[in-house]
Amino acid sequence: MNNKLLILAFLVVFTTNAQQRLSVNDAQQLGLTNNTEVKNARLDVKLAKKKVMETVAIGLPKINGEVNMQQFLEIPTTVVPANMFVPSASADEFTELQFGTEYNSTSTLSASQLVFDGSYIVGLKASSIYKSLSIQSLELTEQQIQDSIAAAYYNVLVAEERKAFLKLIADIHQDILNEVSTMYELGLVEDLDVDRMALTLSNMKIQSENMDRMTDVAYLYLKLILGLPLDEEIILTDSLNNLLSDNQIIQLKEPSIENRKEYQLAQTQTQLMKLDLRRFQSQLLPSITAFASYSKNAYRNEFDFFDEGKWYPSNVIGIKANMTLFDGLARVSRIQQAQINYEKARNNQSQTSESLQLAYEMALSNYITAFNSQEQTANNLELSKKIYHKTLLKYKEGLVSSSELSQAGADYSQAQANNAQSIYNLLIAKTNYNRSVGN
Repeated sequence: MNNKLLILAFLVVFTTNAQQRLSVNDAQQLGLTNNTEVKNARLDVKLAKKKVMETVAIGLPKINGEVNMQQFLEIPTTVVPANMFVPSASADEFTELQFGTEYNSTSTLSASQLVFDGSYIVGLKASSIYKSLSIQSLELTEQQIQDSIAAAYYNVLVAEERKAFLKLIADIHQDILNEVSTMYELGLVEDLDVDRMALTLSNMKIQSENMDRMTDVAYLYLKLILGLPLDEEIILTDSLNNLLSDNQIIQLKEPSIENRKEYQLAQTQTQLMKLDLRRFQSQLLPSITAFASYSKNAYRNEFDFFDEGKWYPSNVIGIKANMTLFDGLARVSRIQQAQINYEKARNNQSQTSESLQLAYEMALSNYITAFNSQEQTANNLELSKKIYHKTLLKYKEGLVSSSELSQAGADYSQAQANNAQSIYNLLIAKTNYNRSVGN
C-alpha cells in the first residue's frame, strides 16, 4: 500500500512539473526566449556585429607570407649577337646563352597599411549604424511577438469562457429534457415538447463540441508562437475578468512618435542612405596605402634549399596613391543614384511619421469604442441572463413554451459571446493604444 502511495505521489509531482503555469507576462517572457522570429532577430544582431568587425578589419594592417619553389625542366635560352664575345664574328651570327639555375626559391614577407580612404571612413560609420538598425529590428520584433502572444493568450481565455458557458447551458437543458421526458411518460406533456427540447439541446451540443475544437486550436497556436512543443500542457493563470479589471479606466496619453520603433527604423534607414551617398562621393578622393616587403631568393643546381647555402635578400618600402581620374561617368551616375535613394528614404521617414500619427488617432478611437462597447455588452449580458432565468422558471411552471425558452437561451448565449468578444477587443485595443503612444 505504501509503495502505491509513493508511486502516486511521484506521478503527481511529475505531472505538475510537466505543466507550465503562465500569466500573460510569463507567456510573453517565455516567447521572447523561445520564439523563432526573436531567435533569428538576435542572430541578425550577432551577424551585424561580425559585419562591423569585417569593416574594421579593412583598415587594420595586412601581413602576407609567400614561399615559392620552382624547377626549370629546361632553362630558358637567350640569343645574343656573337660579336659581343667574338669580335671577328659576323653581324648575323648569334650565340645561345642559358641564364639561371635549375632550382629557384623565393620567400617573401609583405605588409600593407591603409593610410587614407574616404569610403572606408564612411563605411566604418555605416557599419555601426547598421548594427543599430539590427538592434532596433530586434526590439520591434520583440514588441510584435509580445503583442501576438497577448492576443493569442486572450483568444484562449475567450474560447475557454465560451466553452464553459456552452457546456453549462447544455447541461441545464439536458436536465430540462430529462424532466420533459419524464412528464411525457406520465402523460403530462405532448411528444412535440420533447422533440423541441431535444432539438434545442442537440444544437447546443453541436455548438459546445465546435467550441471544444476551437479551444484546442487556440491552445495549439499559443504554444506555437511561444515556441513550445505542441504536446506540452500549459495552464493559463490569468482570467478575462482579472485582465478586464486592470482596464476599467481609460488612461489617455500624448503620443511620442520618436519612441516608436517603426519611426526609429525609418530614421536609421535614412542615415544609412545618407552615408551611402557620402561613400560614393568619397570615391572622388585618392586612396593611400603604405607597404613594405622583405624577401629572399635562392638559386641552386640541386634541390638543397634546406642545406646551408646563400640566400639573396631584397627589401622594399613605399607608399601608393590610387585615384580614378575618369571612369566614363559611372561614378557620377552612382552618386546620383545614391542621392535619389537618400531622398526616397527621407520621404519614407516623413510618411512613417504621418502614418504613426494616424495609427495613434485610430488606436485611440478604437480604444474608446471598445471601452464603451464592453460596458454595453456587459449590461446586455446581465439583462439576457435575467431574462433567461425568468423564462426558465416560467417554463418549469408551464407559463411559456419550449420555443420561448430556446429563444431566451439563444439570446443569452449570444450575449455571452458578444461580451467575451468585447473584452477581447478591449484588451487588444488597449495593447494597440499603448504601442501607438510609444510605450
